[in-house]
Amino acid sequence: MAESPLNPALRQVAEQYLGRLLQPQEEQALAAFQQKLQTPPQPAAAAIQQAKQQTQQAIAQGQNRAGASVRDILASIQASSSQALQVQEAEEQAILKLLEGTQDLAELRPATLQPAMAGLQPGSQLALGQIAEHLSNLARQEVEKCFNQYFGPLSAQLQEVVHKLQAQEAAAEPAPAESGVHSDDAAPSKQ
Repeated sequence: MAESPLNPALRQVAEQYLGRLLQPQEEQALAAFQQKLQTPPQPAAAAIQQAKQQTQQAIAQGQNRAGASVRDILASIQASSSQALQVQEAEEQAILKLLEGTQDLAELRPATLQPAMAGLQPGSQLALGQIAEHLSNLARQEVEKCFNQYFGPLSAQLQEVVHKLQAQEAAAEPAPAESGVHSDDAAPSKQ
C-alpha cells in the first residue's frame, strides 16, 4: 500500500503547534496517523458485527427466559386451579355424602349438621347451612303445593258444605225461636 502524501493543512497545523518545520521522522509519523484516520479499521467492522451478534444472542436469551417464565407461571396457575378444583370436588362429595345420609328434614337443620360439618372448610360449612335451609324451604313449599293441589278443592268443598250447614242451622233455629216468642206474645193477648 503506497503512502499518501501528507495533507498540507495537517502539516500546517502541526508546524504551527510545534513552532518549526517538521523533521522527516515527524513527517512519517504524521503521515501514518493521517493514513490511519483515512482508512476505516477492519477490526471496527468486526467489532460491530460481533456486537450485533451479542445483541441478537442477548435478545434470544431474554426471549427464552421470558418464555420459560411464562411457561412456569402458566404451569403454576394450572396446578393451583387443579388443586382448587380437587378441593372443591372433595367438598362437594362431602356435602353430598352428608345430604344422602340424612333421613328427614330435621337432620338438615344447621344445628343438627354441626358435628358432621367439622371436617369441612368454613366456607363450605356456610354453604351447607344455606343449602340445608334452602332444601327445607323447597320441601315445605312442595308439601304445601301438593296439599293445595290434592286437598285444596276438597277443603274448599268441605268449607262450602260447612257454611251451607251453618246457614241451614241458622235458618232453622230462628224460626222456632220466633214462633215461641210469638206464641208467648200471642198468649198474653188472649188472656
